[in-house]
Amino acid sequence: MAIVPGSAEVPILAADTRFAPGTEDSAVARTVGGIASYTRWPEPIPTLHVCVAGAVHHADRLGEAARTAGRPVAVRRLGVGTALAGCDLLYLGAMRPAESLGMIRATHGRAILSIAESDPACRGGAMFCLAVGASSLSFRINIDAISRSTLRVDPRVQRVATLTGGGN
Repeated sequence: MAIVPGSAEVPILAADTRFAPGTEDSAVARTVGGIASYTRWPEPIPTLHVCVAGAVHHADRLGEAARTAGRPVAVRRLGVGTALAGCDLLYLGAMRPAESLGMIRATHGRAILSIAESDPACRGGAMFCLAVGASSLSFRINIDAISRSTLRVDPRVQRVATLTGGGN
């Protein structure tokens, strides 16, 4: 299933994306950019600043998210527990639960989109959670986390994602 928004500039966002072996990082980048394209920040952001934290497996090509995000993307690596100043999107890899929770809590009330790479059940509090398989990628959304945010996520995303109400 896919959604096609009114603008031809906004990409189709698919809940289950198939990819060829060895192209996982590009599929993740396309999905992250697609999610960002359906998100509205309180203030316009000409460049999407993606901050990466934790042990990630599929973040090497996140700069390619610009194609589907509809704007330039700047990626920088953060140490666990680093302040999130200047981040529009927090891409979380594996880390200790307390560290992950601390970083997610730091996004509360701020205009920061959170996407977890290592939480396919989406229980850690991120807004979106990726599930990367051998040849497919899907994602879940955490309605509670989205509702606590100052961001606005197009409700059509709910049609293609698996919903979860859990989170912190």
